[in-house]
Amino acid sequence: MTTVTASPGAGNRTVAGPGLPAGRVHIADRVLQKTAERAAADVIGVDAKNVHVEIVSARDTAAVRVTSPFPVPRLDDTEAVRRATPVLEAARAAQSELRSRLTRLFGREISRVDLTISGASAPQRKRVL
Repeated sequence: MTTVTASPGAGNRTVAGPGLPAGRVHIADRVLQKTAERAAADVIGVDAKNVHVEIVSARDTAAVRVTSPFPVPRLDDTEAVRRATPVLEAARAAQSELRSRLTRLFGREISRVDLTISGASAPQRKRVL
């Protein structure tokens, strides 16, 4: 690997490798938590304000605990209920997608995603005036 030191007028910056700065990047836990909450809300299909995330970090990996309501069709819409994916199957798919997405976003391995379903979220009935 090649290490290049910037010229004196550019500050004391060392570049390691082809265009990569030496050192570490630290991202505050709160930023990771908010990012994970929004990603989980997007993957699950609920409002981010109803999603709670806890992140347990180690050096190169993290485990994520997500608590969220889960979207279900309105029970009076029999056709939507018939077409709906079973909750357990949908939750497993959401866990897998969230693990992949967070690994990509955080740039580190997500060792596990624990998903706790805290309730059901049915779509609001639209009123016609």
